[in-house]
Amino acid sequence: MNLLCFLTLAILIALTGASATNNGDRNRQHANIMHTKYISDAEYSSEALVKMLARGHHFGPLDGVPADFECSWRKAAYEYATTKLLSSMTDKQRNDVFDSLELKALCDANREEMLRHTREAVSSEFHRKKFMHAHDDKKSNILLVSTVAELLQALDIIADRSKNISNRAHKSPVVSRIQIAPGVYRLRSPMILGPEHSNTVIEAPFGSVTITGNRLVNVTWSEYKTNRGIAVSAAMVPADLGVIDSLRVNGYRATRARYPNADPVRDVFPTGWVTGKSGSIPPNFAFNTQVVNVELPHVYPGGGASDPYGPHGFAGDYRIGVGGMCSKLTPPESYWCQPDGRVANKTFFYRTPAGIRNATAHLPNAPYADGGVDATVFYWRPGHWFTIMYELAGPMNTSGDLLFGKGGFQGAEGHDTVAEWYIENVEEELDFPNEFYHDAANNRLLYISNVTGQSPPSSVEVPALTELIIFNGTRTSPTVNVSISGIEFTGQRPTYMEPHGHPSGGDWGLERLGAVRLRNTENVTISDCLFDKLDGNAIFLDGYNRHATITHNEFVSLGASAIALWGYETRGYGTDGNQPRFTVVTENICHEIGIYQKQSSCFFQAVSVQSTIRNNLFYNGPRAMVNFNDNFGGGHDLGYNMLYNSCRESSDHGAFNSWDRQPYATKVLDGVTVSAQPAYSKLHHNWIVANYAANGGCYDNDDGSSWYLEEQNFCIYGGVKSNFEGHNKRATNNLHAFASVYGDRCLGGLNQINDYYADGYANNTCILANAGDNYLAISQPGQLAPCTPANLHLLTGGNTIYAPNASVTVRCGTTMTGEEWLASGADKGTVIKDSAQLSSDKIVAIGMSYLAMPENA
Repeated sequence: MNLLCFLTLAILIALTGASATNNGDRNRQHANIMHTKYISDAEYSSEALVKMLARGHHFGPLDGVPADFECSWRKAAYEYATTKLLSSMTDKQRNDVFDSLELKALCDANREEMLRHTREAVSSEFHRKKFMHAHDDKKSNILLVSTVAELLQALDIIADRSKNISNRAHKSPVVSRIQIAPGVYRLRSPMILGPEHSNTVIEAPFGSVTITGNRLVNVTWSEYKTNRGIAVSAAMVPADLGVIDSLRVNGYRATRARYPNADPVRDVFPTGWVTGKSGSIPPNFAFNTQVVNVELPHVYPGGGASDPYGPHGFAGDYRIGVGGMCSKLTPPESYWCQPDGRVANKTFFYRTPAGIRNATAHLPNAPYADGGVDATVFYWRPGHWFTIMYELAGPMNTSGDLLFGKGGFQGAEGHDTVAEWYIENVEEELDFPNEFYHDAANNRLLYISNVTGQSPPSSVEVPALTELIIFNGTRTSPTVNVSISGIEFTGQRPTYMEPHGHPSGGDWGLERLGAVRLRNTENVTISDCLFDKLDGNAIFLDGYNRHATITHNEFVSLGASAIALWGYETRGYGTDGNQPRFTVVTENICHEIGIYQKQSSCFFQAVSVQSTIRNNLFYNGPRAMVNFNDNFGGGHDLGYNMLYNSCRESSDHGAFNSWDRQPYATKVLDGVTVSAQPAYSKLHHNWIVANYAANGGCYDNDDGSSWYLEEQNFCIYGGVKSNFEGHNKRATNNLHAFASVYGDRCLGGLNQINDYYADGYANNTCILANAGDNYLAISQPGQLAPCTPANLHLLTGGNTIYAPNASVTVRCGTTMTGEEWLASGADKGTVIKDSAQLSSDKIVAIGMSYLAMPENA
């Protein structure tokens, strides 16, 4: 067995929590993981990333972490999540948390015993009513429905009623209630909720209700031999289904025929990806965009000729490029199509490879009979920042090259090469249980049963809609006061090939689509719903939305993100209010997301203002669980959440991630002044574990991130990242247990231009894993003053630092010992102690004490 095969096998065993793995061997694999910096494009390799991902299994003594610490925090996290954070969980939800924390495999915990301690009685009894056809009950305004036709008829009745009664202008608006009978409701087109449907409640008070975009297709199967001679089942399907790119069999996702084989629902990287070095066909593009620069008021006075990110750094002008390479975007403009800032003199100028060279060297079943003309290729950008999808421009050529056609708009930073990849929708790759292939030209569906010797069922489901419900108000007449509760949403087709744009200066490409999409609404509430087996985004807030509330929902098994917000701005100005504002996301559970698009989050926002995200449980995702693509306006509140098992397939990121590369002018700071200075955003009382490859810390405040208060958090394996420009990021009253930010350190920071813009690290407890690790690693780009204790613009003091033998290092211009640093007088009230006095239970108790602190303590 060669070294690569051995490493891959070892890491796969670790990632799946196989108890047969020898602990000593596993700890040796982990020994240097915490000291690993981010992997640059030039340094990137699959083997290096696989090693980093292995840290998500658990740390051990060779990492400087006590042997029992993993089980201490995992057991405490289970108790906290199920009794304090979300005490109303069902037993299934508690079991999902138990499994995600690997409590049996790592800690030999008894599932039933732990469940018994946290269980609350959940009644499965429902009061039943006799259902009638939809009717206009003027006395009660309740519409009882039991079919899709009746549901749509009820909406028509409400719309007609609104023409006669001005509900929204009425002092006491008439509220209509649509009560849906238990059952499955298959939509043939999205439900539209306009202004005429204001003051409406849509609910399922009597039992299980599913609204789905899945079309039920009856099929008759027969035996069929594929191009490779493999026996499969075949059935004719209606032509009006179009291309079937997603399928449900017996209620489960089937996998589109692909190489390498994998179940995208259950398997994580590197399973299912071509990891051998692949040649790339260089991008075909030109720097022919129109560059737009707009000066904004009250910007950070950084930048300058010596700034490594250009004369404006991440401040100064608002900058975008229009047209040119950005022509494939919707709209055709982006921060990444101009040469300044993070684009770094065109280093990351928006572009993608034109194809994969000699792909047949990696495809044992090629060449394909049709050249793979209808195939789709998925690949990772080097560094694993996001995945890109392309349809082919035509058949594979005689050199075995895959030439890209439509696609390439799903991420931002430009790159010239592909990393790992896979190909799907090729008949020759139909060779694995639960795979399907749709021969669209002949209306033939091919399928391999996942039960040996058993024929597929007589009906299958085909997701046919990209959206299920669309709120479609206008700015002058928004849809207001609508509530949706108690409904399961499923059956959304993939949206990764739909038009995408770049929401702002962050890394994301995004489609303005969701299973439930809100546009021009006020006071919409979505509660107690299940969003399950959707192949795109679950909820999308598009532009003007005020006081939307998303609460008590579960999001699971999603192709992309759970909740995404994306507003509009006009050349850097956001004063017209065409953004989501005052959104409340609370008491939701989100897990198993990003099945197709790996740059996905439980909560994402761009060009949005004053969001509140509280008391949520987010876990098991391929990238950050929460992502702020910018700090447009600010004023956000992220508090009392639990985040863990992020970055399970990606790197150079944190459990929370933010960017602020592009300034915006709003009136949010004081309600009056148009200013590029946003209000502070608070990140507080969150329990975050920066495991897997979340090597950017608990809060990865990346390029230009500014104006954040990070307070009363319990962070495990993450420190504070504050060294990629930006300013005014102030961490107070946090525990950073075995802190790491691209290596063991409490703070990776900058010495700012003055105290007004200073970052801060004060009154925290930080535990370092190894003697001599960095307490502070302070650097300064060329435009900032050299770091010395006498010339320090970093707010420090009152910290308690633990390390073996009380031995720490500080880097500020020069490298010094902890004693030398404290003797300089630059860090008053800070003490350095020997970590030998800390037990694992005591560390967890300290973290819990910070979470219990009052706000603004």
